[in-house]
Amino acid sequence: MPQILWLILAVLTLSGCALVEVEPDPASPFYAVPEGSVLEIHHPIAIPAGRTRTWLQRGSVVAGQDWWHPACNLEITTLDREQRQTVEPGRFDVIRVQAMEDFAGRRVPAGGLMRAALRADYDTGGTTWMWRGHHLWLSSAEQPDVRRLTCVGAYARPHEVRPPSIEQIRDALGPVASLHLP
Repeated sequence: MPQILWLILAVLTLSGCALVEVEPDPASPFYAVPEGSVLEIHHPIAIPAGRTRTWLQRGSVVAGQDWWHPACNLEITTLDREQRQTVEPGRFDVIRVQAMEDFAGRRVPAGGLMRAALRADYDTGGTTWMWRGHHLWLSSAEQPDVRRLTCVGAYARPHEVRPPSIEQIRDALGPVASLHLP
């Protein structure tokens, strides 16, 4: 009799581990943009001389990222140190999606001033802050130099950090570009 109880208990325990099919929710910050999506750029986007990317945030092209709000950056392959480059309006297929995270150490010393570094500040008692997001690798026969769109959520502590949701990505792009899911 005890063997049957153990068998029933094992079956019930293992059935609790069965995979449950969950419908993906595009509103979730953990829903990655699927391959086969399309980025449509509506207005020319300038890439400054000496750079290979520019930031989009709150619906505009901006000079630098506001760390505390979701943002995207559009990246090209070729660096031109002398002249500004322009990504023209067009459609770009998302051919690969890659999760990413980036760390930076931030510490608040006794005086209340913040120091930022491009490394994790593990050894000085500082708090590690980070972004999570997605690299959307792009392809276009008309503009092969356009490399990828990287979208990140707000800068936060590891237990608070989230990648941007589809809605937050669309808010960052605003009228400059549209993201169409398959």
